[in-house]
Amino acid sequence: MEHIARCFCGQVSLVAQGDPALQCYCHCTSCRKWSGQPVTACILWPEDRVHFVLGKELLRRFSITDHHEGGKFSCVACGGAVCTFLPGARMFDIFAGVLEAFDFQPTKHLNYAERVIRLPDGLPKYRDMPEHSGGSGVLIAE
Repeated sequence: MEHIARCFCGQVSLVAQGDPALQCYCHCTSCRKWSGQPVTACILWPEDRVHFVLGKELLRRFSITDHHEGGKFSCVACGGAVCTFLPGARMFDIFAGVLEAFDFQPTKHLNYAERVIRLPDGLPKYRDMPEHSGGSGVLIAE
């Protein structure tokens, strides 16, 4: 199965193949500031299953670190967010809002200690990240 994502104007598009590795909500300050939203709906795919099919030359990369690979990618034509590349995990984080006809089914909340909005939905809420992802693994009650 292929999932298509497009920027706001549609001049940049990518295809993510197969099932994502993770679907979650992220409450971190970085994701909130990048998206302009109180919480982001993140969907992660391994980098080898994500391919840009249109407008790669229109991508703008922004990174607050010196890492040469990672960063947040947007379209220079419309400014629309496209994805974030997480070099440590070798994953692309594609916001649910840019995917076409995708059935978003989150399984957890990340960085819930940084939240600005409560989402009492019964899903696990990690203070930061699960242990296997380098976090504390501490859960926060709804």
